Amino acid sequence: MSVKIWTKEEIKDLLKTRSDAVVRGMLRIYDLQTESEQVFGDTHEHNGVGFNGIDGGIMSSFSEFYKKTGFLTLKQMKIARKKMLKYAGQLTKISNGEIII
Repeated sequence: MSVKIWTKEEIKDLLKTRSDAVVRGMLRIYDLQTESEQVFGDTHEHNGVGFNGIDGGIMSSFSEFYKKTGFLTLKQMKIARKKMLKYAGQLTKISNGEIII
């Protein structure tokens, strides 16, 4: 049995076309942030995973909103989809088992 190896382009295609991929990716990256980064909605540990300093606040708030409600609004999804495209590299590494924390 062979294991699927994802490419960055395949991850980007998923993010562009599937809302569930946006949410799953967003939540996975959020979960990889430190507890402090989650609480404060920023990035202050340079460990190669998590949202960048610009996106930390809004993406953490979207993640918390989703965890509480089970959905993102249409406006949130539009913003999240656009922002998550820049995390395709991290998501590729996560999907391929290269990042495990």
